[in-house]
Amino acid sequence: MQECRPVSTPLPPNNQYLPETKEEALELKKLAVSYQSAIGSINYLSKATRPNLSHAIISKGLIYFKRPSQGITAYSNADWGNCRVSQQSVLGYLAALNGCLVLWKTQKQPSVYLSTTEAEYKALCDLTSKLLWLGQWEKECCLFLTITPIVVHEDNQSCINAANGDSNFNNKCMKHVKIQLHFIKEVIFSSAIQLSYTLTYAMLADFLTTSVPRPTLSRELSCLSVVRLGVRGDVENHLNKDQDDQHS
Repeated sequence: MQECRPVSTPLPPNNQYLPETKEEALELKKLAVSYQSAIGSINYLSKATRPNLSHAIISKGLIYFKRPSQGITAYSNADWGNCRVSQQSVLGYLAALNGCLVLWKTQKQPSVYLSTTEAEYKALCDLTSKLLWLGQWEKECCLFLTITPIVVHEDNQSCINAANGDSNFNNKCMKHVKIQLHFIKEVIFSSAIQLSYTLTYAMLADFLTTSVPRPTLSRELSCLSVVRLGVRGDVENHLNKDQDDQHS
C-alpha cells in the first residue's frame, strides 16, 4: 500500500482489460496473497467485524432532501460487446425518488447480444421489474410517493420503438428474444411506466456501464445527490444549490 495514490475515477476513461499475460501471472504469484483474497478480507473487516473502518475512509455519501413529491425517475443503459475477449455486454440502471438515488445496478451479462437494441432491451426489462417491486413496496408502506406513469429515460430509440410496439419498427433483430422479456409491453400498455428518449450526454446511468471521464462522473453523481463528505464546504454548497433551485 506504500505506492498507492488517490485517483479521480475508479477506472481510466474507456479502459478495456485483457486477460493476464504469463509475465503478469508470475508477478501475482510472488505476492503473499491474491488480489481477490485481499479485497475479500478488507470487505469482511469493513462490513462484518470492524464497521468503523468504513466510516473512517468514506469520502462520498447520499443526501436525501425534504422536497415535494416528485415521484420516481429511472435511467436504463447498456453497452454492446465492449469486452474484447467475450464480447459480452454490461447493463446498468438506476432509479431516483424525489431526485435522490434509491436503486442501482450494474452487471455483466452471461450471454452475447446480437445488437444494441437487444442489449438495451434486456436492461430495460430488468429495470421495469425492479420499478414494479418498488411501487408495490411503497403501497405496503402507505407512502404513495410514486407518480404514475414512472418516467424511464432511455437513449436507444430502437429499443423504445420495440418496447412501445411501434408498427414501423423492424423486428427482425428481436425475433429470437425470449418471450419473458416482452412483458414490458404489457407494463407500458397499463401506463405503469413511460419511456422517454434521452440523449447519451444526459444519460445518468452511463457511468454504470463504462468508465467515463472525471467531469462526466462528477456531473452525473451530483445530479443523483451523491456528494463528497470529506470537505464540509462541498456538502454545504450542494445544499445551498438545492435550496436555490427550489426557490427559482
